Amino acid sequence: MMTNAVMTTSTISYRFKNSQVNRSLRHPLLIQPSEKEELSHEESFLNALDSEDSRLDSFWCRPCTPSEEPAELIVENENRPKSEIDCYSERHTFVVCADSQLGMTSLNREWETELHYSRLAVEKINALQPRPKFVCVCGDLVDMENSFYYNNPNSLKDYKLEECEKIQQQQFEDFQKVFDGLHPDIALVCLCGNHDIGNRPTPASIEKFKNAFGDEYLAFWVNGTYNIVLNNVLFTNPDGAEQMFIEQLDWLEERLEYANRHQAAQIFVFAHHPWFLYNDDEDHEDFAPGIGSSFPSEWKDGSSKFDGAIFLDEYFTVPKKYRKIALDLFKEYHVAACFSGHFHQNLVSKSSFGMDMIITGPLSMIFDSKGKPKQTEINGRGFRVVEVTVSTENRTLGNGHFVHHFESIDD
Repeated sequence: MMTNAVMTTSTISYRFKNSQVNRSLRHPLLIQPSEKEELSHEESFLNALDSEDSRLDSFWCRPCTPSEEPAELIVENENRPKSEIDCYSERHTFVVCADSQLGMTSLNREWETELHYSRLAVEKINALQPRPKFVCVCGDLVDMENSFYYNNPNSLKDYKLEECEKIQQQQFEDFQKVFDGLHPDIALVCLCGNHDIGNRPTPASIEKFKNAFGDEYLAFWVNGTYNIVLNNVLFTNPDGAEQMFIEQLDWLEERLEYANRHQAAQIFVFAHHPWFLYNDDEDHEDFAPGIGSSFPSEWKDGSSKFDGAIFLDEYFTVPKKYRKIALDLFKEYHVAACFSGHFHQNLVSKSSFGMDMIITGPLSMIFDSKGKPKQTEINGRGFRVVEVTVSTENRTLGNGHFVHHFESIDD
């Protein structure tokens, strides 16, 4: 008779479509609560509030998981928390990166350039101590998506449809090979960007992403904090998949209500597009005319067609009417911060209700908008390390804290 349950990651790969399943994250070191545990958790919390002794130490405090326990040999024992819904450690970290965008520099002639940057990032993330709980890649994993390069009058380079499909598939596979190199103790979350599913996503383009990476939106607990991953490309243009947009929106509100009901120490949202750049009420007319990021020099082909060309700042945000739907929910349900990419440069702003909008620079080509205020961080390639502090003794909604910094890979 076995007294300890043992499983090894040599037989199961906790990456991509094997980990992003059932609208949650599957990883042996981030055990998610069962429905029974969720119910017990909520009942215990309510009972503790009703008791004369309101100290919640016996309920909330769990022994810390040994930080160096290898994922190759995981033993269930009394020192492991039941699930990540509990605050069991005062601190944990996670990593945010974005826009690996394989093929961007050469317009998909080659993508060894971007693979090199991703390898540097993986190597540096693996060396972090303490080891991060998870890494979230905030979209545009690759550059090739057929709506950008096939039968598009604004395309920077033309490809046949079959070429687009072949290139994207190979880029997906090459991205997976590199990020599969993350230490097995570190969970990986891959969300979709507009270069993965198109500026006007369709059920077909989303399904293609899901076949490679798993669920395109999901949520999961880490040390008492709740992490919500969204496909917010649909918020920029839901016209091609309206029913999917509605289903995700309903799911989002339900998940936010759930996180509040379970007193999440912090609620974080991850998506590709920034909900806003400079302020949460900004609209087209608020952006200075002709201000943005110059086209990169790598794209110049000797002609004059790119002279003076820019990416306008307003291109990078979610349209106000859809942004307001999301931000109203974030305000009502106490979201602490949103993390994104897409802008290809670092930018940290704050909403009118105190939520941080944190945009992380790329693992590919760097942009530099003339419209953004002076930043304290360097503008370069790299990733963001977020350190979260929670209380293991007196957990209430939102009583955690976090700090973050940008780690360059250009050194």
